[in-house]
Amino acid sequence: MLNTLFPQLCELDGVRHVRLMDQFGSMLQTTKKWPESVEEQRSEWATCCSIAEQLDLGPLFEVWMEGRRLTLVDHFDSDLFVYLSGKDGRKGVWKYELERLRREWNAQQTKVI
Repeated sequence: MLNTLFPQLCELDGVRHVRLMDQFGSMLQTTKKWPESVEEQRSEWATCCSIAEQLDLGPLFEVWMEGRRLTLVDHFDSDLFVYLSGKDGRKGVWKYELERLRREWNAQQTKVI
């Protein structure tokens, strides 16, 4: 199923980098030449989770980072994280497509069981 998800994410408008990681922070698939290393991304996610915990916001499911480029970290499934990054990214398109892909993913998960 990752083999169908990864190319769909790579085709999103404005996405230049895609990385899939498991719940332990191990990289499953990635595009080349990410600006940040896997370790930096794990550290950013841990920092965001810590801040959410300190503010008593509950579990963290996604983080948007804006600067010279747009980066999205999404807790896509219980054991899968999606990292998207790119210039001129459209938040609404990325969010809509991630939700659509999540529905497809969940529908496929029930067939596997």
